[in-house]
Amino acid sequence: MFQSQFSIEKSYLINDITNIALGNVASALSTVLKDEILVRNVIEVKDLSKEQLLRQDYKEDLFVLTTDIVGDMKAETMLIVHGEDEQGIIEKTLPRTEWGKKHMREAMLLELDNILIAAFVTKFANLFNNTMYGHVPAIQEMSLENFDKFIHKKEEVMNVSYALKAELGAFKSRVNLELICMFDETLIPFVRNFDIENAFVGQQDDDKKEDKKGFFKSFFG
Repeated sequence: MFQSQFSIEKSYLINDITNIALGNVASALSTVLKDEILVRNVIEVKDLSKEQLLRQDYKEDLFVLTTDIVGDMKAETMLIVHGEDEQGIIEKTLPRTEWGKKHMREAMLLELDNILIAAFVTKFANLFNNTMYGHVPAIQEMSLENFDKFIHKKEEVMNVSYALKAELGAFKSRVNLELICMFDETLIPFVRNFDIENAFVGQQDDDKKEDKKGFFKSFFG
């Protein structure tokens, strides 16, 4: 367990910025799944364990997609996908002829992670008036036991100053994902010196949004 680095007022600020950034994520996921997306149970995480990070209905293996965030702030994100939800995503995004191809299913999840993390990080960076971007994501399928070991190793090598978790639920298809983001100490000065007058709250550049859809365009034009 780690202690918060922020006052109550600054914690509220991070929560507000997080909710705006998650709205951007929900919009991106809605476009991919062609469904309304609900953002649920957004919380600050103080204890990095499977009991805190995962839903209690997770019993089987998980797909864990990780992305290193670099730039003026440094962080790491994890997109958690349960097996049943992975199937729902594949059915929504890939032609039926591709469903049985493991490499295509993994490529689809990686592209989904690219889109969602870019939506989150772009909005977060705009609000803090800085530069952040994600490296190429990685994907692992692991048991709950291995996930617990995995997250503890992350905690050992990363000086976490703030961590958040949110659930993303598709209204019709009932696909559910969890997004976890862990920031290191580079977040602290940006929060303490936050200038609301320079926080950019407009829409993302349309050209950038289009660039993230290349994988889908290869199938659907």
